[in-house]
Amino acid sequence: MSGALTFRFTTQAQLDIRRITRELSDLQRQVASGSAANDLQGFGGGASRLLNAQSLKANADSRASVINQLQARFGVQGAALGQVADGAQILAQSIREAISANDGRGIATELDLSFSSIVSALNETWNGQPLFAGERQGAGPVKITSLDELVAAAGPEDIFDEAARHQTLDLGVGEPIVLSAKASEISQGLLETLGAMKELLTASGGTIGQPITADQRAALQDLAGRLDSEATKFTNEEGRAGQLQKRFATERVRLQERSNLLLKEIGDQADADIAAVSVKLSSLLVQYEAAAKTFSELSRLSLLDYL
Repeated sequence: MSGALTFRFTTQAQLDIRRITRELSDLQRQVASGSAANDLQGFGGGASRLLNAQSLKANADSRASVINQLQARFGVQGAALGQVADGAQILAQSIREAISANDGRGIATELDLSFSSIVSALNETWNGQPLFAGERQGAGPVKITSLDELVAAAGPEDIFDEAARHQTLDLGVGEPIVLSAKASEISQGLLETLGAMKELLTASGGTIGQPITADQRAALQDLAGRLDSEATKFTNEEGRAGQLQKRFATERVRLQERSNLLLKEIGDQADADIAAVSVKLSSLLVQYEAAAKTFSELSRLSLLDYL
């Protein structure tokens, strides 16, 4: 074998070893990372499709995460609305029981308790944000703390501190959904009724005694009816919150399914086919051994081998 021919074969063996080494390194990287390419450039024309799918999946996951958190919010919101409805209904029931017993001495205490419970529920927060103050952060929407302040209020501005706009959520369809009504929209009538009860008690010397007069009875019966009507508003609002919660739960499932489909599409484009990679690894290892053996044998050749 001539020296030139030996040199050419040796060079070719070296080139084969280097090529196989690079391919083995890339295949080993695919096995370790699970990705078919080291960067976006490696995906060629599929890079834009991959980026788009990743962006859509991130968007779906982000919206699903927000909705998942809102499930807890609607639980708190529903409980707060139910507490207001219960406060009004319990007070109405207490009035009727007092009328039936012809003894109104316990009404003042029931009124105080109901007022405190109702204001507390209207000022309920979730993650530090008032539920019924619109999009405003900070303190609750009802700023009065006593029945005396309620009676002394000149108008809604003395009772409520709210944002101009509702707190909303856009699910991505271009139509923001109002998460809850503001306190002034749902409780104005109820607070007016509580104020009227306080004025009746004040006009009666601070409490309604025993027996209850005919005028007091008529006034109390009217107030009990108004309380029932106001309680119904909050029951309806609680039902609306439940409908939103159900709607968001359905949307969350849809977003999760979308995310799963996008994840599959991303995997189809970006993930390495481990089975195929394993087969190719085995084939390249055989080639590497053969090239290395050839290079080794050619490297040992000398004139002494032919003497």
